[in-house]
Amino acid sequence: MTTEDFVKYLNENLIKGDKALADKIQLDNWIYKPGIPSNILPVSSADFDAIDAIQKSWRETGVAGLSKKITTTAEKQHFIDHLPVDITAKEMEAIDKEFNFTKGGNFIIKRQWFVQAIRHQYKAANPAIEQFLIGSSRTGSIMMLYKEMVKTPEGKIWAQQVFDKAKSGYHATTIQDAEGVLK
Repeated sequence: MTTEDFVKYLNENLIKGDKALADKIQLDNWIYKPGIPSNILPVSSADFDAIDAIQKSWRETGVAGLSKKITTTAEKQHFIDHLPVDITAKEMEAIDKEFNFTKGGNFIIKRQWFVQAIRHQYKAANPAIEQFLIGSSRTGSIMMLYKEMVKTPEGKIWAQQVFDKAKSGYHATTIQDAEGVLK
């Protein structure tokens, strides 16, 4: 079915000339215009709302016990991705001690944690980050880390050192992408 056939079908079988319904649906906005139309239903998740509430209070209440409240991969990733911009290395250490993100086994969680560790100079994670970059072959994940590393002069030097150790295990396109970031 083409887009035009789909629109014709909707108009004939769903909208049926009802102008109020057509205005409410905003079919042209959904199909032909860029961006997200204004009539999108807000997405919400009670679980993520709970994580957001934790994000607002953990600095006052401490991190002890958070690993029992934030348990799924998606919840942990959401928590990591929304850490405060001004988080300190000491706070990173406390979170790492509570969740064991640096030494944990989940690839996605480690990758997201390592981005934050690089960004916030949590150097205790550096050996694990290096091992991750040497032992991984997923270009997207590798590039996330190298792109974060090269944001500082010290990080750029470190990124080159790690890349020199790791590149023999990378695919040719990964090597090319990384070399582009390291220049």
